[in-house]
Amino acid sequence: MGIGSTSYGKLIDEINSIEMIDIHSHIDPTHPTAMNPGEILLYHYIVTELRSAGVPAAILSEDKDPKKKVKEAMPYLRSISNTTTYWCLMRILRDIYGFEGEFGHGNEDNYTKLLERIMEETGHGSRAEIILRKRGMIRRTFLTFDCAREPPRYDPSLFTGALRIEPLIGRLSHSSLEGLSRITGRNIEGINEFEEALAQLFRRFKGCAAVTASFLPSEIFTKPEKAKAEMAFGELIRGSSPTPEERRALTSYALQSVLRRVEENGMPFQMMVGVERPIIGASPPDYALVALEPRMLTSYCQLFNEFGDVNFDVFLANRIQSHELAVIAKNYPNVYVSGYWWYNLYPTIIREVLRERVQMLPARKINGFFSDAYVAEWSYGKACLIRSQIAHVLAEMVDDGFYSMETAKELAEDLMVRNPARLYRLAQ
Repeated sequence: MGIGSTSYGKLIDEINSIEMIDIHSHIDPTHPTAMNPGEILLYHYIVTELRSAGVPAAILSEDKDPKKKVKEAMPYLRSISNTTTYWCLMRILRDIYGFEGEFGHGNEDNYTKLLERIMEETGHGSRAEIILRKRGMIRRTFLTFDCAREPPRYDPSLFTGALRIEPLIGRLSHSSLEGLSRITGRNIEGINEFEEALAQLFRRFKGCAAVTASFLPSEIFTKPEKAKAEMAFGELIRGSSPTPEERRALTSYALQSVLRRVEENGMPFQMMVGVERPIIGASPPDYALVALEPRMLTSYCQLFNEFGDVNFDVFLANRIQSHELAVIAKNYPNVYVSGYWWYNLYPTIIREVLRERVQMLPARKINGFFSDAYVAEWSYGKACLIRSQIAHVLAEMVDDGFYSMETAKELAEDLMVRNPARLYRLAQ
């Protein structure tokens, strides 16, 4: 079964007509589309692959003039033409900008025109709506709001907010406490003031559809002891570093405090797990790798149990623990699974993960898409990839006699739009 199958052909046509909801992105609502060609052509996935392919570091230097960097890097794009990231890039360039050329040394005229076309389009005010809604069929895109800054203005017809809060959990520091104090206008000298400030923070971001946080594999959470947490908190206030044991007590207590606020406000909690960072020597700007910590997911189960009224939506970058996560979601009614985060965003892994989930879990427990994109153009490219892979997996199930075509179509709509709309209480 493949692209040539009758089931795939029928499903991809249907899936391309279904709206999607993007439940996680890093798009800046003040300029949601690319401001220059580099934000498309040198997206961080691309830069990582170019570095891996041996492109001279001087060409990709973060200190280099952006225009010069793009022009010098473009001939090398051919060196990654086999990758999924490149496929997404070409969908963006061909579908949105009409690019029909190829990259490589000697083709400079082709991409000089491409750069001019991208620059011409950057100033169009309706560009985000055209790319996201009309071309990408993305009904709503989640934005990521910094917990230490005022929530930005955004177009509510295209976007909704998610409060990013790991600086107040695993990355809790003297600096992040100062940020919390500034945004809430509260003086924080102890655990009790910290909890009061958290409550104020949630009131300030009450328009958000979710709270989201990234967790390192090494962050194992235990039942918190307030006395130990208070001692560690005092160290932070004084600008000192808590011991590892004190740090674990503090982060466990901070997470429970955050989850109490999440519960009070009736918001889903997004957990991004499976990536270790920063890793020295790994490719900038990410400096990240996937990592296996066998206790990671099971340590969360006490939270899933204790906070039974909180809906946890888990994004996993570690392929190895995908089955473990699916089993957890099968056992806990309040645990959901979403998308294919970062190093899982490749057809082989997407199909494996999605096939496993649709075979194991009630359909409503699975959200099929988030882009993690920084500009609307890359939301579009990743949406194209996910649509094709959903069609592959569901067509295979039809061809193997597990689903009717009608069931497959209904499931596609569940994954792409109905499930996230229901979980995040978005208006239809």
